[in-house]
Amino acid sequence: MEEETAVTPAAPQSAAAAGETKSQNRTALWVLISVIVGFMLPVCSCAVLGGTAVLSSGLLGLSSASGASSAGFGDAVAIVRVEGTILSSDRPNAADAVSSRVINDLEAAEADPTVRAIILRVDSPGGSVTGSAQIWETLQNVEKPIVVSMASVAASGGYYVSAPGDYIIARPDTLTGSLGVILTLYDASDLIDKVGVKVIDITSGENKAMGSTWEELTTEQRDILESITNEAYDEFVRVVADGRNLSEAEVRKLADGRVYSGRQALANGLVDQLGNFQDAIDKAAELGGISGEPRLVEYNHETFNWQDVLLGFSSQLNKTEAERAVELLTEFITPSLEYRYVGPGAE
Repeated sequence: MEEETAVTPAAPQSAAAAGETKSQNRTALWVLISVIVGFMLPVCSCAVLGGTAVLSSGLLGLSSASGASSAGFGDAVAIVRVEGTILSSDRPNAADAVSSRVINDLEAAEADPTVRAIILRVDSPGGSVTGSAQIWETLQNVEKPIVVSMASVAASGGYYVSAPGDYIIARPDTLTGSLGVILTLYDASDLIDKVGVKVIDITSGENKAMGSTWEELTTEQRDILESITNEAYDEFVRVVADGRNLSEAEVRKLADGRVYSGRQALANGLVDQLGNFQDAIDKAAELGGISGEPRLVEYNHETFNWQDVLLGFSSQLNKTEAERAVELLTEFITPSLEYRYVGPGAE
């Protein structure tokens, strides 16, 4: 008779062992979360523009649209910043001095009953003719006193949006002026001849490809583009003449495209005073009838959206080298009419 072998059932896992297993699982989970958060924070923080979107509010899904950052109560001076290249865009979260963002801030300051005056803080080499004009048009509807505070550069379009100010303060070393227009074209016709490339444009008219990088301008095309540039220049002269109470003849003598230091601008009537940001605060308080140190406010019209950040980051990762090259080439060959200073010190 075969001997029966008794099978002993496994002993149930002790409570201590089970607890240890759960602890290990939790540890693994937290390690995984830490890795994900550690990767995402630098990525997402890079997408926060201008320091106005707060990281914690993004995590909570909060929007700070139409909010204001300030301290204390009472009469205030609003600070509206025009910093970086002036661009025409309806995307308030875009970089640089986007016209929609500046316009939103100006309108919020004008509507805020606690704001008695506005400081337009300008640190810009200018940029888009359209973006500059959009900001200028909004400034015409602001009834509160506007003090312009120029930082390192307030040139070309940066001066265009400064001209309507009630009082302009620049540093002695500010670069300003550069009153004029630039239309940048590139002629690569010799290059494509050397490499043996033929570019064929099928157009509906002889001037449809005017300004093409691959062909030289004809005399007629140059005249057409110069007429557009001169039209924008005449508008620039008018804006400065109206804003500074100068004759157009006086402005044209100054508007040969050259840049001026703050001292030279003061001597030529382009600014009212040499000083720093605190001087602008004091002047704004004076013009706004505020006694003592005013409360300072800055408006934030941006809505931070994590989905947009992640989608934008993903799209950049998924772009091929060819797609990036096409973007650069498109920027290179597209003519651009600008109120922009392109000399030393410009961004």
